Amino acid sequence: MVRRRGIYEVEILGKQLCCTLCDGKMFHHREVYLDLELPKKIDREQLTLQSLMCKVCSTTQLVQEKTDGTKTNIVYIEVKT
Repeated sequence: MVRRRGIYEVEILGKQLCCTLCDGKMFHHREVYLDLELPKKIDREQLTLQSLMCKVCSTTQLVQEKTDGTKTNIVYIEVKT
């Protein structure tokens, strides 16, 4: 599991992530791994999601990170507290 220590402002596809409950803009991060059960002909697959927990109200949002060469859809900006 990858865990970024600290508090982050997060941009997804160039837009700042806001908490859906309290409109907070600072998040704690961790990775979540889920095993997907697929039809028997296909091997089991693991899905990795980025879990972003609001610093204010602890609401958690899950986002799948995609990388295209050197670009990624999620940008983490560390907030000094």
